Amino acid sequence: MYVLTREDARQRSASIKVRHIDVSLDLSGATRESHFPVCSHMTLVTATPDLFIDCAGIVQQVSVNGIAVPYTHDGERIDLHELPTDREITICVDAQCRYSTTGEGLHRYRDPEDGRYYLYTQFEPEDAHRAWPCFDQPDIKPQWTFHVIAPSSWVVTSNGVATTADLEESNTRWDFSTTQPLSSYITAVVAGQWAIVDGGTWEGSAGDGASACLDLRLMCRQALAEAMDSDDILAVTRAGLDHYHARYGYTYPWGSYDQIFVPEYNLGAMENPGCVTFTESYLSRDTPSFALRQKRANTILHEMCHMWFGDLVTPAWWDNLWLKESFAENQGTTTAAEATVYRGEWASFAIGRKAWAYAQDQYPTTHPIVADIPDIPAATNNFDGITYAKGASVLKQLVAWVGEDAFYQGVRLYFQRHANGATSLDDLLTALEEASGYDLASWKDAWLLTTGPSKLSVTTTSDEDGKVTSLTLVQEGLARPHCLNISYWTSRGDALQCVSKDRVRIEGRDLSLSVPEDFSVPGGADMLHLIVVNDDDLTYAIGTLDERSTQTALSRVSRIEQTITRAVIWSHLFAAVREGELDPRLYIDAALTHMTAEKEDAIFERLLATIAQSRTFLPGHVRGEYDSKILQEVAQAMRATSLDRSRSLLHLFVDVWSAGTDTSYSDSLVALARGEEGELLPLIAGEESAWVVRCALAARGLVDEKQLDAWLDESPTGENKTRWVRARSSIPNASIREAVWKEVLSLELSNHHLSASLQGLNASSWEGKEYTDHFFAELSSFWERASMGLGLRYINAGFPMSLDSDRPDEAEHLLALTRQWLTDNESAAAALARLVTEKLDDCERAFARQKQWQ
Repeated sequence: MYVLTREDARQRSASIKVRHIDVSLDLSGATRESHFPVCSHMTLVTATPDLFIDCAGIVQQVSVNGIAVPYTHDGERIDLHELPTDREITICVDAQCRYSTTGEGLHRYRDPEDGRYYLYTQFEPEDAHRAWPCFDQPDIKPQWTFHVIAPSSWVVTSNGVATTADLEESNTRWDFSTTQPLSSYITAVVAGQWAIVDGGTWEGSAGDGASACLDLRLMCRQALAEAMDSDDILAVTRAGLDHYHARYGYTYPWGSYDQIFVPEYNLGAMENPGCVTFTESYLSRDTPSFALRQKRANTILHEMCHMWFGDLVTPAWWDNLWLKESFAENQGTTTAAEATVYRGEWASFAIGRKAWAYAQDQYPTTHPIVADIPDIPAATNNFDGITYAKGASVLKQLVAWVGEDAFYQGVRLYFQRHANGATSLDDLLTALEEASGYDLASWKDAWLLTTGPSKLSVTTTSDEDGKVTSLTLVQEGLARPHCLNISYWTSRGDALQCVSKDRVRIEGRDLSLSVPEDFSVPGGADMLHLIVVNDDDLTYAIGTLDERSTQTALSRVSRIEQTITRAVIWSHLFAAVREGELDPRLYIDAALTHMTAEKEDAIFERLLATIAQSRTFLPGHVRGEYDSKILQEVAQAMRATSLDRSRSLLHLFVDVWSAGTDTSYSDSLVALARGEEGELLPLIAGEESAWVVRCALAARGLVDEKQLDAWLDESPTGENKTRWVRARSSIPNASIREAVWKEVLSLELSNHHLSASLQGLNASSWEGKEYTDHFFAELSSFWERASMGLGLRYINAGFPMSLDSDRPDEAEHLLALTRQWLTDNESAAAALARLVTEKLDDCERAFARQKQWQ
């Protein structure tokens, strides 16, 4: 099958000008048929008689100006020849395209709870041609008009504003207004029996002479309608529209603003203009926690930023993906922190999202923010921690470097010049240089075209009287220009007090710092208890704490009032754990001690995640000792905290318990699974919590398939069906595991059920190495047979990550199989090889840490 390359895309966009694409879809048979009819009318001018169109369906006819013409089609690409040149023509392609269950193209979901159907499109980076024939590359931006026939009981939405007309046989035709110029990957159609919340209208202007009056609607499955906490979602939406209009100087041009929460989604969300789709996991049938609402707010604002960065002005090719994703990550976080109740969002970023970036940037597969993307599979793999979180952090550093006013002035210039166009890196930097007066050429080279995080630390010297005589900021690794804050702390009773916070700029390997007066006196060195490098998290670099600062942080970090400072310190501490510079036991002890005192939910959630990860850096016999401590501390904390936090603590508890051998809590967990109070554990209400426990019990073989069936029958929701799949797959039973493995390889499972099946197999207490052998034996074949979305799930959910230095033969077997697969598959797809290489790096890191801390 053909794979679109950067060179082919460049040549095609240079030779054609596509003015308009009119798409007609017939979804009236969606509840019965495997395919749907679609017709694309493409109005364009071509300078060459040879042209290819992207289409993954069954092509029935191609016509030019109403006359059928010959064509070839390889399943992905239609090739046409002898086309009229240098004048407007209309190419019409009639096709049958397939409904998807993989989350790519036009996904179809039947709700097992009530039998209703829900359809939505998901295209990034290049899956629009799975749903309709088109030119599926970002720098071709025609106007689009959509027409959809669907059952009259359905709701349909798209990128335009709809009018409807009733048809025969209980069908309705939805005609949508023609869009502004759009790339194919952000076109969208959503159809089904959706529940709708009318959010009223938003009116406003960016002061550019235009104005917008937007209908705000929220949509979700009917079964989830009561879980739609619309007040919070709409408050965030309105705050975001206000914030971006005040700063961007370009009024929202897309006419409407629907936000749809969809099932079986591969991503967090997608920025289709006026038709934004989100994973429905952002809704909860239980009371949604503050942490979930904060994460959802960030995503809402991230996608809203794309209405400008990505939709209005689009990166010409995927090597400049940072022009939209890094900006949306940065601006979504900024807007949440400045314009909503979620003021701690930059702390959440500092402790969470940046950890993703640091880990990605230390893989052998790391790449610059502006990456080399030769084809679409490479683009798909590039939606990673570097493009999102590192890019966002580098942009935060850029704002600190040039100033906030200059940054937004440059952004406004960029939109004014390139609205409805496709751009490259230099287009943006030119606007920022004009606005700021800075020459950003060297900044670009240092930040956007290089790899790896720098490391920053402060060294101190003192004299015989205990005066601090010098402070030096040291940069290891690549020397980049940084503008950052360094804070100095001393103890005052039970509290830690910030004596000084200094803004500094460093462009070389080291920088002499001013010594605060409090520490330049006799005995001052004894008063300097903590130095925080990169306080306020203004730059992208791994901060290193000196020995005394580390001890102070481990014992007293929760005494610091500033949320962002606590987040930065925890980030430094966990980075030291990953690098083998800090004993994981010391980190776990500190996290367990401080988690109950932590005020910020995002930091609390991250502490639980890092406790879980830190224990994997311990050998089995040490891990077992610490697991008992974790279980005891978490069980106690569950009884003394809020329902929100108890749910999160329960997740950590069962993760640790199910991976170990402790039996003292088994009866209490069985009680929780039945909805009863446990003797040693409190009852945490809600089906999600109940199924967390049920999955853990299944993995340990303490409940059987019959019991899981009975629990599912009590509440057969779509979410519970996926939880049942995972629980059943984890039962340590040979016949069940064999059946699940056959289901995985059949390619008949939906995307979510594939992941759940593999997660269950991986989480099981089943002893033996046959799963690892099967995984690698089928890896290449699965990747070749499946869509890339399913291939990613096979690796991310299925890769056997469990190893223990106390069982070196099993650990070495996994490592050897992984290395051997890479050796034997040197010609494997680059995207696949990259994923396996990263998993190997994770395993090697964990194994090295375990041997280090014997």
